[in-house]
Amino acid sequence: MTKQIPSTKFPGLEYTSGDDIWLDNLKPDSKIPFYFHVSEKLTQNEAAVARAAHALDRMDELVNKARAHLKDIIQSKQDPDYTLLHDFFDFHLSEMDEESLKEMLGTEQPKTLSEPELVDLLMLKSLGSGLGEGWLGSSFAKEQKEKIFIMDFTFNPEYTDQLIVVYLDVNENILTISHES
Repeated sequence: MTKQIPSTKFPGLEYTSGDDIWLDNLKPDSKIPFYFHVSEKLTQNEAAVARAAHALDRMDELVNKARAHLKDIIQSKQDPDYTLLHDFFDFHLSEMDEESLKEMLGTEQPKTLSEPELVDLLMLKSLGSGLGEGWLGSSFAKEQKEKIFIMDFTFNPEYTDQLIVVYLDVNENILTISHES
């Protein structure tokens, strides 16, 4: 049976209980396609779908929260995730040719951008929700079986497949980040 995703920002979205929700290009005016994904285990629970829809409706707030967190990380070399985020930026600045960097970052002087400025240029590629199921690593034993939110950030995907992934708990508190491709 088809049900409505209870989103106020994106009314009319439908899903089938027990099937993955996978919606692509929800924001056609965006610079990059935006994807929304909810795992099949969560679609069997209407309250879980409602929480995912709530996160979708608050997407802009969550993006700002994630960016603030990433800026805090990159400004503190003592943060355990500093190296991961620094290496993500360094990879792009040192491995890509100048013209691609200019196009990807939208500036004539890409190597003069500070790391906090690079955080501001990251775009949300997807928002997902599922059970932790090992994604978070052993230090998040409690969250392994709980619902989490996953936000994938990238620069222009025409130039890179690298992602900074921000993981949030069911209450939308940031748990950790990872660098993926």
